[in-house]
Amino acid sequence: ETRRGRVARQAVVALRWAKVGLVMKGVGKALYVVEAKEIDAPAGQAPIYWRLLTTHAIQTQQQAQQLIYWYSLRWNIEQVFRLLKQKGLQVELLDLETGKALVQLTLLALFAASKIMLLHLASKQKEAVPLAESFTRQEVACLQALQKRYEGKTAKQRNPYPQDSLQWCYWIIARLGGWKPHEKQAGVITLLRGWNYFQHILHGWTLAQKFVS
Repeated sequence: ETRRGRVARQAVVALRWAKVGLVMKGVGKALYVVEAKEIDAPAGQAPIYWRLLTTHAIQTQQQAQQLIYWYSLRWNIEQVFRLLKQKGLQVELLDLETGKALVQLTLLALFAASKIMLLHLASKQKEAVPLAESFTRQEVACLQALQKRYEGKTAKQRNPYPQDSLQWCYWIIARLGGWKPHEKQAGVITLLRGWNYFQHILHGWTLAQKFVS
């Protein structure tokens, strides 16, 4: 969690769970608590300590680990909402006559957000993440043309990723969003800015290809 000054690391945690009961105004509720506490945290770093309450029945280590995994995804979910809100796609500002229209536009926004998250998550992986069918041939061809413009002469200014990887696309989209290779990894808003710019370029590039052909 770099936003809190915490360096990314692998951690060994002690995992415990138990069934508990909460009572409020005479009404009881059965819940399960799962606790994950880091063992031997690095010097100068606060140990990871999560204590989670859930209505899911936790009776085995596998179930406790599953809950911890779900909780670890919370930052990705927050990033998706950040993309949809005011600093991103501004879904909350939509002024439409029907709920159906709002749902349709929100789904389109989620599609764009999923592309951004795909690139963002790929950028954090050490191994190359295959492109698969995440980008069309036309999009890849356009990115290839753009790479020549945004690469520099030195090794640090060149795209270091294999061309058939999502990281390769991330690097170019991030550059379109204003990111520079000497900076830390591009955030989702920078990637969204680059993605929007890329869509405009792609539209013009597609028209030019048709005209030339």
